[in-house]
Amino acid sequence: MKKALLLTCLLLALCSCRPKGYSQYSWEYHELDSRYDGGDDTAVDRAIAKYDSLLAPLQEIVCYSKAVYYKDKPESGLSNFAVDALLKFARDYTGEKIDVSLLNFGGIRTELPKGAVRIYDVLSIFPFNNNLSILEVEGQALKRVFDRMASKNKLEPLGGVRMKIDGGRMTECTIGGRPFDPNRNYKVATIDFLVTGGDGIDWGDGIISRGDTGILLRDVIISVMKDKMAAGETLDLKPDGRLVVTNSNRD
Repeated sequence: MKKALLLTCLLLALCSCRPKGYSQYSWEYHELDSRYDGGDDTAVDRAIAKYDSLLAPLQEIVCYSKAVYYKDKPESGLSNFAVDALLKFARDYTGEKIDVSLLNFGGIRTELPKGAVRIYDVLSIFPFNNNLSILEVEGQALKRVFDRMASKNKLEPLGGVRMKIDGGRMTECTIGGRPFDPNRNYKVATIDFLVTGGDGIDWGDGIISRGDTGILLRDVIISVMKDKMAAGETLDLKPDGRLVVTNSNRD
């Protein structure tokens, strides 16, 4: 346990340092063996104590989870929760009708634990400094994104969308319960990483407008989790069949 806390402290120390302007630095070695699992006032205890003020806020419980949840493709309870949380937050934040939300599986780094979920769990799952962006895009641009996902069998988490893919082709798609219309415009909640071509998402020249909120994805997730806890809800995450792939043309 002390070893894990020490490693956490070291990470916090690195994260709290300024990225530029170093003139010198130093370090010292501490062998981590069984001696540091017991006793009082050890070197590890003293090292951990220096970061108590940074560790304490990470212990805050933001919700409770019924089980351990992992990401899985083409969809999973965890990925669906994340992208649905993004969609809900974007709608509440803007007061507008946001049609679609989009995330990437690569940005979900680990599982959601069972029981108490703390801020450090959310930071572990969503460690990147990705910010919420609101786009208005042409339907043809959105279709191009969907078609590329289908052809490469590389679906990403989608909210507000139900889709069927057969043999690498999108055969059915609804948005908000209505058939997808490539001739109209849609509002999309996503992250800045995916606006600028991350994970191969290509909007071409189909972005009509872009609004960057500066709100981190993990803060979005924490906000939605806190709302659920305040309402007495425990996370019970399940796939819902929104993305169905048959006759996959890739492994």
